[in-house]
Amino acid sequence: MKPTLFTLLLLLLLVSCQKEQDAVSPEEQALADSLALHAGIMPVMDCLPIYYAERTGMFREAGIDVRLAEYHSQMDCDTAIQRGRVEMAYTDVARVMQMEERMQIVMGLPGRISLVTARTKRIRQLKHLNERMVALDRLSMTDYQSDLVMKQAGLDQAAIYRPQINDVQLRASMLSEQLMDAALLPEPYATAATLRGNRILYHSTDSLAIQACMAVRQAILSDTMRMRQIRQFIAVYNKACECLNHGEHDHAVLRSIFRQHYGLSPEICDSLSLPTFPQATMPRRESVSLARQWLQDRERHLPPLPTDSLFCNKLIP
Repeated sequence: MKPTLFTLLLLLLLVSCQKEQDAVSPEEQALADSLALHAGIMPVMDCLPIYYAERTGMFREAGIDVRLAEYHSQMDCDTAIQRGRVEMAYTDVARVMQMEERMQIVMGLPGRISLVTARTKRIRQLKHLNERMVALDRLSMTDYQSDLVMKQAGLDQAAIYRPQINDVQLRASMLSEQLMDAALLPEPYATAATLRGNRILYHSTDSLAIQACMAVRQAILSDTMRMRQIRQFIAVYNKACECLNHGEHDHAVLRSIFRQHYGLSPEICDSLSLPTFPQATMPRRESVSLARQWLQDRERHLPPLPTDSLFCNKLIP
């Protein structure tokens, strides 16, 4: 039986009413935005569990509204958290020490870095870096690793040119296009570079590293709601790490994340091997001591803050 005009009008009225019920007022949307936990992250391997948790709804299932803001450099992450655009951000211990506003670290991350040399530059040993251009992110964990590379090569710290390429994807692209002699890259860009014929000459070691971390403004730690959100965020992060470590993840989702956020080709996505993602811990005290001494050697004047003042031990003992 064909629907009558009356039936069609009734259906249109019901749909219209439903849309009105589903509509959210600007005030309600603003309130929801202000209550959400905004996290500034980068498309690096350290942040993969966070991307995966957001994409698969793990944060939502845990009852936490997390909004991810993606930045391609640590400098942009630092700017975002200092200006209040996000409540927490991906950075590193050395950068936390340099921020004007007091920050506290809520969890440490590996922050592994590799030195990759361009395939056409004939740099087969570290000593061949003399008077070469090595792209990095200034006064950060990558810059610190450049000093370790020079020490291992037996070269003076001034033996290389250090162009500041803060955008990690641009840094990787400039290496691939042979515009740089070498670059200090995090994963997955270091591995992706080798798949394009470039060469890794150096890997950072856990025992001698300034660690990456997630940090928050100290001012929000007195906010009970924010503390609860951050605690839930860390719990979900740990759960996502377990999924990735045990091979229980959705491979299609992971491939989509690598393509959309990391800018990797399908061929490279299929060739990547995931590292083991450790559960959230606080950075090692040695990492803080290394960062402080290194920055002072670089003539950066730092406030005489005790090591413990950088850690938010309320979340991870």
